[in-house]
Amino acid sequence: MKIGVTGIFASGKGTVCKMFEELGARVIDTDELARDVVAPGTEGLETLVREFGTGILGPDGALDRRRFGVLIFKDKVKVNRVNQITHPLILKRAAEAFEKNPGAVFMINTPLLFESGFDKFMDATIVVTAGTEQAVERGVKRDNISAEEIRDRLNNQISLNEKIRRADHVIDNSGTLENTKKQVIKIWNALTISTKKE
Repeated sequence: MKIGVTGIFASGKGTVCKMFEELGARVIDTDELARDVVAPGTEGLETLVREFGTGILGPDGALDRRRFGVLIFKDKVKVNRVNQITHPLILKRAAEAFEKNPGAVFMINTPLLFESGFDKFMDATIVVTAGTEQAVERGVKRDNISAEEIRDRLNNQISLNEKIRRADHVIDNSGTLENTKKQVIKIWNALTISTKKE
């Protein structure tokens, strides 16, 4: 079973996925896969360099993620082009993990679940919510980037209301961790019971 977990930037998707992992799920983080598919020597990085130039590389030849983010996140055309390059590579990596563990329940932590079309490959979808300002504050602390950079990223995602409308389940992560955990357990039980019935 494949469950897509999404939400706005810094809404707590990683925290929620960790809770599901403690209950027995396998977690795939598409941000980690995105780093893998543009590592030095990969087809992904070579394509990005052809598209955007060597200025996106650091002195070590690796993608300078900070510089690259500043370059693309203010321009939706560039964001879309990056997604066209990286999303098929990310999906291929995820598919390899699914094939190795066919009976597992996977939680796929992906910020662009609906934007990328990954939701079409999922058995169910979960949106993790938090207030926008709360998410911005978390992101500034966690990633050491400016509030403006975070808002640029949010502007390249579909709205939280649209994500909620399209999701099968919603987890409100604006309160305590204990409250979030209760919601996670309830959804886990619903998902795994329905799997056992099949």
